Amino acid sequence: MIARGRMAAHRACMIAAVAASTLFLVCYVYFHLHVGDILFLGQGVWRKVYFAILIPHVILAIVIVPMVIVTLSRGLRGRYDRHRVIARWTFPLWMYVSVTGVIVYFMLYQWFPHS
Repeated sequence: MIARGRMAAHRACMIAAVAASTLFLVCYVYFHLHVGDILFLGQGVWRKVYFAILIPHVILAIVIVPMVIVTLSRGLRGRYDRHRVIARWTFPLWMYVSVTGVIVYFMLYQWFPHS
């Protein structure tokens, strides 16, 4: 969007993405405070695949929160040069966390569900 000069649309999409991610994070924390941990029931190679996805997902999910805050604040304050520098890292990491989060969900609740 930025390359096409659609700054207002980019801004609206990014604010909506941060709002949706914040809502998800609040719901996720609430759920796990009330339910606790969910054990992965897959066995063998699937267990290794699950943890190979889960471990970097969790680490990057922690790292991405301050990165998103800094990226958003720089963009909203018009510090576009500094915003661009961190956004080049924030966006792909945020997408990785988002996609692997969906994969973790499917592995826990759809592909290897609890009875």
